[in-house]
Amino acid sequence: MVKFSEAFELHKAQAELDFVDVRLDTDTPLYICPYAIQIREDEWSSKCGDNIRSYFNELLDALRREDMERATHLLSNLHEPNETFLGESSGAPSGRAVGDIKARQLAEAIVHSRAFETGLLSDISEASLFIYGVGRDTISDLTTNIVRGLLAEYTAAQCELHGIPTRVVRSIGPCWNLARRDWEAVGLHLPIYNQRPILLVPKSSVRYRLSLDSQEFYRHEMLEYLQEEYLAAGGALVQTFRTGRRYVTKKAVEQRHPYSKDALAAFVRDHPEVLQMYKELKGAKGVLTAEELELFFDERAFAQVLFDRLGAIPSGGRTASEYHSVAMGICTFLFHPELMYPIKEFELHEGRKRVDIKYTNAAESGFFYARLMSAQTRASSIFMECKNYSEDPANNEFDQLAQRFGHQRGRLGFLLCRTVENRQRALERCRDTVRDDRGYMIFFDDNDLVEMLQLVGAGHRNRLDQLLTERFEEITV
Repeated sequence: MVKFSEAFELHKAQAELDFVDVRLDTDTPLYICPYAIQIREDEWSSKCGDNIRSYFNELLDALRREDMERATHLLSNLHEPNETFLGESSGAPSGRAVGDIKARQLAEAIVHSRAFETGLLSDISEASLFIYGVGRDTISDLTTNIVRGLLAEYTAAQCELHGIPTRVVRSIGPCWNLARRDWEAVGLHLPIYNQRPILLVPKSSVRYRLSLDSQEFYRHEMLEYLQEEYLAAGGALVQTFRTGRRYVTKKAVEQRHPYSKDALAAFVRDHPEVLQMYKELKGAKGVLTAEELELFFDERAFAQVLFDRLGAIPSGGRTASEYHSVAMGICTFLFHPELMYPIKEFELHEGRKRVDIKYTNAAESGFFYARLMSAQTRASSIFMECKNYSEDPANNEFDQLAQRFGHQRGRLGFLLCRTVENRQRALERCRDTVRDDRGYMIFFDDNDLVEMLQLVGAGHRNRLDQLLTERFEEITV
């Protein structure tokens, strides 16, 4: 078994990486989920959502106009993407070209569905609920092809972050062009392993099963809703316990309403609020955890591993790169999925300034969400500077971070350093920046990172939010 991190000698575990650390000798049984992408509000997910909606609107428009040639063209480029190494196959991944015949069959399945006939179908994430022959493989493949260009941009950024070489690839299929509303052949900068290109996928975008699942919706939403309806209405399906309590069995409802995708469409047409509640429930489950992504992963034990790695790095310029890498891994381990899509040495002002790491603030609650919503911080991005010095950071280091802030980028950053002997002086420097209305900086030395790792190691990850809030209040209250 060869994982991406092993093939390119990253020396990092899945919990330290923003992307899925796929196996390169077979497929990983995960699926790119369009609903998981579309419910997120971060910049990358929003771009993907725009592409997905644009493509599906074009397809539906062609089908409504009965332009089968256009519809077949839109669908015929949707081959099974091997470059993500996701999905399921026996042995090495193998592609199955959709081709005109399969594209036409898929188009006809959509047209002949009740969801299309009634105008209910409007979202690709719902297609597996209502369209015969469309399951998680088809939806995941569709989504991958539609966002291929954005996945390639993400892959190139992650490769730059981790020092992985890339080269131009033109052999894996076209990308969806949002402006032209059509496919476009472009060269993509991707890593290569055993002569095969690789597309990396953010952990936030994958699920073991699609968020919206027709069988799950049928059994746990439709049937249970109908049980309550029949119980309230009375009639032949209602039975009575000896105690006098009335009930309706799910089996009885199932016999009267057998599973079919057209039946699901008819039910949702009459009860759209049930689908909406189901979608909200699935969205609330959030991204997959490290334990869900990696078998036998123990985050408490891994916190100790990161603690040991950090302590083994001597301070100084010669080990600055190693410290940078470990510190970034610790931050991803501690703060994902609130902080996502790390970019190394993010360029500002047309390259005249650079910052060690820029994270996207994708938080939906807690400390980082509060900073995202705050008019003072507007922290859509979180900037991090890593200083592997043996002495306290001076004014220059704090000023360097403060210069990265901006109205659109946000005004919150972290300064990571090895030691801060005079914490009061460092706090005053951070407070001066706040007083001058130049932004908000929080510093973390090794002791601070160790404290956070120890919280996770003790099973108190939920206390990280409180610790961050306290550190923020130190410089603002």
